[in-house]
Amino acid sequence: MRLSRRLIAWSLYDWASSPVPTLHATFIFSVFFTTAVMPEGGTAAWAWMTSASALAVAISAPLLGRFADGRGAVRTCLAITTAIGALATAGLWFVEPDISFAMLALGLSAVSIFAMEISFVFYNAMLPSVARENEFGRASGFAWGLGYAGAIVALAIVLLLFVLPDHPAFGVSTEGAGHIRITMCFAALWLCLFAIPVFVLVPAPPAARSSVPFLAGLKDSLRIAMAIPGMPRFLLARMLFADGLVTLFAFGGIYAATVFGFSQTMVLVFGIILNITAGIGAALGGVADDRFGAIRVMRGCLVALAALGLMAILAPGEAVFWAAGAALGLFIGPLQSSARAYVARRAPPDQRASLFGLMMFSGKATSFIGPLLYGVLVTITGSDRAGMAIVIVLMLAGWMVMPRR
Repeated sequence: MRLSRRLIAWSLYDWASSPVPTLHATFIFSVFFTTAVMPEGGTAAWAWMTSASALAVAISAPLLGRFADGRGAVRTCLAITTAIGALATAGLWFVEPDISFAMLALGLSAVSIFAMEISFVFYNAMLPSVARENEFGRASGFAWGLGYAGAIVALAIVLLLFVLPDHPAFGVSTEGAGHIRITMCFAALWLCLFAIPVFVLVPAPPAARSSVPFLAGLKDSLRIAMAIPGMPRFLLARMLFADGLVTLFAFGGIYAATVFGFSQTMVLVFGIILNITAGIGAALGGVADDRFGAIRVMRGCLVALAALGLMAILAPGEAVFWAAGAALGLFIGPLQSSARAYVARRAPPDQRASLFGLMMFSGKATSFIGPLLYGVLVTITGSDRAGMAIVIVLMLAGWMVMPRR
């Protein structure tokens, strides 16, 4: 695969956007909100907000994808959602460590999460503009790996410059948690800066304007998607394994802390290692995707994730858990990357944003089920090991439903 200017420019959007959820929803602002802004009930409020955002994404993604295809506005929609995501994220600077700022934090966070998730409907639809069909796997894997790398680099920078030092860089004060709030401005600036190349160097997908009424066009998109061989089974399989990944990401750190006594620092190191291996896996998986096909790669990843998940559950000590956890990333990356390549290959040129909207729907519509079942199993058994078993069940269910080719 030749790394053309267009491919690099397109891939940089993964690098640009990944620090926003990493710094905002995973490692820094979410912790700040639940410990300093709303220490009483903050965790529940954050959970409700993220669930509502996921539901909004599930409902909106197919509609906005159809709109972008019908108006030939894929790149315009990407620019709008990127701008909204950057502004909402930067606006979190105004959230101070006081309960009176809780609603502002939740509102801006919901907008940020929604905009960044939806932006990938349009970004993914541009993949055929930067690579040939026989290179979709490697192109998608390269971009996905670059995204993991961007998250790690951005996290390291904000930790070294703002979060860890007694005297943060650039004269930022620790009063009012300024050193924490500034990380949101950093994430927004990073997004805007590194997103520029995709708008300058990557051509907009060919316009596919249609005189068909919007709702009729949406119905046609659904009909076309269901008629593509293997697509209905893929979308169902993705719904299942996406729930498994949501559960793994939501409770992996909690599991490590409660079962193996990981400190906050150890959880952070574990997360960084997982991102590194996921980036490596995405890059290597892209090569395998182009050679063996997306379905074989995804089916292989699902089996490996189930086996490694079982190892993590049965691990007698930290060493085995560290090994299993690090290895998980090698298969998480290519599983997600190959899903993007699969849809890009199967979608008709005038339906790409619509199909990626349906893929987004399949990943969000039932994203509450995995965490819910995790909580039910932990409540019934009193064991986090039992709760984590739901991840294995969902991965194997996805493998069973996944089309064979």
